[in-house]
Amino acid sequence: MTGVPQRAELTVVTVTRNRPELIPQVIETVRAQDYPHAIEHLVVVDEDEERYREVAESSATSSGAFAAPRTVRWHFARRRPGDRSGPPVLGRLRNEAVRTAGTPLVAFLDDDNTLEKHHYSSLLRCMRQTGCTAVHSQRRLFDAVGRPYVTQLSPWKRDIPAAAARYAELRRHCVYVPWSNVIRDQVHGRDVPDRIQMVDTSEWLFTRDQAMATPFGEVFSQEDWRKVIGEDNKLLAGIVDGDVPVASSHMPTLHYVLGGLSNGFNDPAAANTWQAS
Repeated sequence: MTGVPQRAELTVVTVTRNRPELIPQVIETVRAQDYPHAIEHLVVVDEDEERYREVAESSATSSGAFAAPRTVRWHFARRRPGDRSGPPVLGRLRNEAVRTAGTPLVAFLDDDNTLEKHHYSSLLRCMRQTGCTAVHSQRRLFDAVGRPYVTQLSPWKRDIPAAAARYAELRRHCVYVPWSNVIRDQVHGRDVPDRIQMVDTSEWLFTRDQAMATPFGEVFSQEDWRKVIGEDNKLLAGIVDGDVPVASSHMPTLHYVLGGLSNGFNDPAAANTWQAS
């Protein structure tokens, strides 16, 4: 494993399906970054080419805040027989995107999230200051209509008692603070008692070598479904199990919107979207 590269060109991967109306916003939030190096935004469309063709044709190359190039590259993926929406497909598409990236750094951004303009520049600064090949931000949590989420329940649990217990547990570690929508995500090493391991996909910045060495999960069980373990949870487990040093910018520069596969439990479109192996 090599260390932090001197070059800082970045590929941002967005995997999307059935939501072309969100893409102009996610393209704009990447284009507007004050990151002083080139960014290629790789938009991976999951078996939905016809609906995305118009927005793909309207996307253009531009410059960012420091006149560094901002390019958009599209990849229209084809599903394999038996594929269903969920972590196995997401994990595979993200891993394939990393393999095709031609930049020394990679990041991921879900299509319903947005970023503060200094998201990637603050992560790059964190990476260079610490020498860590995996760094992450914190996030602000919003509900599906854009209101700050301050309910004292973890939105990643399927029933209220479990959601309340998880909120109380994370409050003890100051991941949650009452009446705040900031989630102070953390990664503790294997030797830390009562450790916390909680980072969202869109918070990470990796060297490409690191992303290749600790890929997203692609194989899942019914127990994973029950515990709401996604492809990013398996990536994080690989990082912790491999004793990979991780650092945080301690800045809530990701705006995370609830309602996706990992927490849209009451959304019929998100139900039964799991492929257990």
